[in-house]
Amino acid sequence: METPMKSEVTTNRDAPQTVSVVAVLGCAWPALLLAAVCLLPYLNKAFLIDDPWFLTMAKQIVQHPAHPMNFEICWNNGFGCRTANQFASGNPLLGQIAQGYVLVPTVLTGAHEWTAHITQLVLVWIAVLAMTSLVFRFGWDRWHATIGSLLLVAIPPFLPMASTAMPDILSTALALVAMERLAAWKAHQKWTQAAAAALALGLAGFARPHLTLLLPLAAFFLFDSIDPREILEQIRQKLWLFTPVFAACGLQLAIILTVHEHDLPINSPSPGLIPGHMLNNLWSFLAYFVFPLPLGICWLANRFKTKRPSFVFILIAVALIPLFLRWSVLAVVFLAILGFRVLAGLLLQAFKRRDRTELFLLLWILIPLPIVFYSHLPMKYLLPCIPAVILLCFRLLEGVSVQFARAAAYALIFAGTGYSLLILHADAEFADFGRDTLARLITPHVAAGQRVWFPGQYWSYWYAPLSGAKLTFPGGPQPEPGDLLVVDVYADSSGPQWPLGRFPHRTLVDVVSHKYRFGRTMGAGMGLYSNGSGFWLWGFGESDKDRFELWRID
Repeated sequence: METPMKSEVTTNRDAPQTVSVVAVLGCAWPALLLAAVCLLPYLNKAFLIDDPWFLTMAKQIVQHPAHPMNFEICWNNGFGCRTANQFASGNPLLGQIAQGYVLVPTVLTGAHEWTAHITQLVLVWIAVLAMTSLVFRFGWDRWHATIGSLLLVAIPPFLPMASTAMPDILSTALALVAMERLAAWKAHQKWTQAAAAALALGLAGFARPHLTLLLPLAAFFLFDSIDPREILEQIRQKLWLFTPVFAACGLQLAIILTVHEHDLPINSPSPGLIPGHMLNNLWSFLAYFVFPLPLGICWLANRFKTKRPSFVFILIAVALIPLFLRWSVLAVVFLAILGFRVLAGLLLQAFKRRDRTELFLLLWILIPLPIVFYSHLPMKYLLPCIPAVILLCFRLLEGVSVQFARAAAYALIFAGTGYSLLILHADAEFADFGRDTLARLITPHVAAGQRVWFPGQYWSYWYAPLSGAKLTFPGGPQPEPGDLLVVDVYADSSGPQWPLGRFPHRTLVDVVSHKYRFGRTMGAGMGLYSNGSGFWLWGFGESDKDRFELWRID
């Protein structure tokens, strides 16, 4: 089968595409089923890490809908207890308030784990349907639409993050709906499409703040050219075409003015901005495009099919990576160098060809780049970019045979799903260990009439009060002699005010340690939720912090 010329393919795909609901559902059902089969066994997975932040926000919204961040929370013991507004510098974008509103039904129905996870599954299905339609709107056929939606589900950490109560799946769904509706608006100019695009664009930044950059990206997508003179001419003639972007900006500003607490400075620096972490975050950002994202693999396949094998040194580097897995930093550097070469090569090629679509997709995947200044840059922050990565991979695999492209797609889906299931199972074990251990250490003593205290963080902030424990923090209530203090060594030993340091006179009552059977997702070089803990999303390793301790204050 002969591959069409690039110019012919691009011309056909840039033409307006009509997408039917029947075609979308017919191509999306395998991904919808895959997501359900993978996620339903983990409906009762415990809340962990940042889940309590968003659940507490949802509780606040039930009481005061216009003040979502006006609640006190004790997070990272060094900061003590503050209002969420203070943690987020008063900025509702930094507060990621959209997830709080999404979790309101979970709180109203008893705040059970399964209700939050069902909510996430619904968001997954919305993202899958939007992805399927987006593939059609970019001119691809039914096979690509089916594969594209399957890849969205399979590529880690989409499924693992869908098993949390965090806003990463919401941000992905909003980004996909925004771009799919924007593509429909550009093709057909129906005002219902414009309204849906504006709503999703305006809300996306409140799920993850870096998605505010979808606004200029959306404006770029609506341009028919990358030539400045043609852009100006289009603005003069078709300013109305940019109505969804203007409306989204207005919606975002209106929400900020409505929910912002006016006694706090909206532009004060966030405590999460740490320039010293920039280099580590930059390495991680570049490396993610090689692993776990498949952009690097597809680029190499295209390069060695269409060019002379002049990049043998890259293959050598890739082949040597397993030898350096013991030295994680060196492996990440190799991946980052390859990731930089891929991105730079694609950007240069897009500018040379004046390929507006490819440049749009590349700008889309660069949206998380400003986060390099933040305290960490985990892979989950790139989830809203996965659709653009998939579409770029489709374009790259046009240069290889149909048989190879299909085999590669099936292999990526199979490998990605398998890796995601490993992460899912290990993370469920990680989460359930905290919930079950807190109940074991706290409930019997509270039932016996003893007072049990805990410092706030992660599991403890949600599950310790449910078991009857009381919160203690610097400057707040303190346990008295004879009281008990339960400490999560993993979460509570990293802050500058290690809680046990405040109570030098104490006696150890009980310890519950854990050995992970199916690998781990945090600690010992693994960092599903934070690249500060490690680059790899899953792996094996032991840590002396995998335990909870119960102390009696003397």
